[in-house]
Amino acid sequence: MQKIITFLLIAAALTFSASTVFAASGASIFSSEGCIACHTINGAGGSIGPDLSHVGSKRSLSWLKTQITDPSAHFASGTSVTINGKSYMVIMPGHRNIQASKLNALAGYLESLK
Repeated sequence: MQKIITFLLIAAALTFSASTVFAASGASIFSSEGCIACHTINGAGGSIGPDLSHVGSKRSLSWLKTQITDPSAHFASGTSVTINGKSYMVIMPGHRNIQASKLNALAGYLESLK
């Protein structure tokens, strides 16, 4: 029983560490990939796109990955969409060629925003 408890504690610590690393690197990628030019998080960033401060409480990791790589899968380009009572023109570029590690970190970061 002691071995099982120790294993579970180690597994929980590793999971926490991985999500913390994704959140830290994802925040950096959000900036370096230019997302911050259009989107706001906690008061910092642009206002062309929706505020993403709490996007993780509304969207799944899978949805976020699709939105980053192929936003037209959710919203037709050139149309208008209303999010949180505010209307936006859908102009987000797809980042189809983003490295998988960057995509995972960025989507993980966004999902952590609750």
